[in-house]
Amino acid sequence: MPESIVAIRLVRNLRYKLTYIKIFESYLETEPGPAVAALLSSLIQAQQTAIAPLSSYLRRLDVNVQDIELDEKLMRHAFGRDDVKGRLRFIYEGLSRAVAWYRTQVVDKQMTADPELRDLLLELGEIDAAKLWLTEATMAMLRISARPKPKDYSDQRRPEPQRLEGWQSRLLEDVGRPSWSVERPPRWRQPPRPRRKEQ
Repeated sequence: MPESIVAIRLVRNLRYKLTYIKIFESYLETEPGPAVAALLSSLIQAQQTAIAPLSSYLRRLDVNVQDIELDEKLMRHAFGRDDVKGRLRFIYEGLSRAVAWYRTQVVDKQMTADPELRDLLLELGEIDAAKLWLTEATMAMLRISARPKPKDYSDQRRPEPQRLEGWQSRLLEDVGRPSWSVERPPRWRQPPRPRRKEQ
């Protein structure tokens, strides 16, 4: 029997939470400074708090939560951020997407058919929304913009094409140089109109 859409979505959500705990722990090991360390510890605690009721609900759907693997692609993205600024932006973007995901789930009839699941989604969404606010506040305190500045290309010039010695375009020779004198287009001769017979 195939898994329901509810189970599939909740398993994916649990996988992300487990993966983010691993990411936050690895970021914490880099000794990022007291403010960021406090944020990461708070994020780890929040994810662990959310995992317990989510795992419990999935077990009632006969899902084996012990076999859920971490998201390798997400970890590659996370570990590609090599400074505190990049890591905080990664966390901010992830929490923003999570909050948006919960917003869509609580208006989906399939996800809210069970009142217990609806309450759980609201609770988990509120946890992530609170942590998003805390992350944004920490970034503001450290004067880190949540969104990177767009690159300014206005001062960049395109390189001049290299001119080859002895090479000349043959386009004008083949086509001929245009005449810039104003010439009226030739008028097409219209056939004479048939005369109406007088009665």
